Amino acid sequence: MHRIRRRILLAVLAALCLPPCAPAQAPSEPAMPATPSLLADAFNKLMENQGHWAFTQTQAFDGLTAKLKRETVLRVDPSITYAEQIKPLVIEGEPPTPGKLEEFRRIGERLARRRLRDERDTSAHRGDELRISLNFRTVTPDLAHAAVVSQDEKSVTYEVPLRTSDEGGGSAFDEFQVTARVNRARREFEHATIRQRSPMRVELVAKVSDAEIDCEFTSVDPKFPAVITKETQQATVRILFVKRVLKFAMKRSDFKRVTPYDERFGVKLGPIRTIQF
Repeated sequence: MHRIRRRILLAVLAALCLPPCAPAQAPSEPAMPATPSLLADAFNKLMENQGHWAFTQTQAFDGLTAKLKRETVLRVDPSITYAEQIKPLVIEGEPPTPGKLEEFRRIGERLARRRLRDERDTSAHRGDELRISLNFRTVTPDLAHAAVVSQDEKSVTYEVPLRTSDEGGGSAFDEFQVTARVNRARREFEHATIRQRSPMRVELVAKVSDAEIDCEFTSVDPKFPAVITKETQQATVRILFVKRVLKFAMKRSDFKRVTPYDERFGVKLGPIRTIQF
């Protein structure tokens, strides 16, 4: 079940971690449409502030077992050693066992290795392009073709299409709809949603439909852009012919601004452009 949720969670990253501009085109090709400056500013702020907050994350997963429905509480701190960056305080309503503590230490180290590998692997992508592994496909958010779907005096909501990252510019990837609302005054995100357009199969035994993910952004310090403070997910999943409605709820609190452990030697790394799950 964790694999199913991770496939759905990946869609959130597609909505929230888009690049600030579209790749440059060769002079002989038609000019690309300009990326909306409001949207580009919001994504720039989001990417530049990744990994700079410690927080407490409380989450629960409903729709499978009573045990999973109980809260899990994690303390996430990117400023300390990799093995300690994700520390469980409560796991499914119970104190973490030594085995669970060790499991989360390994998770922290594994995520760090992936991040550092991606930082070194500059040949894997252009410097101005983000690539995301989504439902076993590599896709690229297409900011240049974002369209305004609604607006008022306070905010603008965009729909951002996705494209496959195949050679020759790729093709449209329409399995998910991504929308993001940007505050006009602060030029930062307020809310992001991703909806699944068509059923998709996960592994060989599960089929996911009607998935929807919502992320809320809140300002926790007026000196910095808003951060994700709440996330909810819901999906209809058919597992071996049994239909279930799965729900995931997460909230973050107790934020503290930190310097990432990756920058402990005073070397500031560029924004992470590759996201893997």
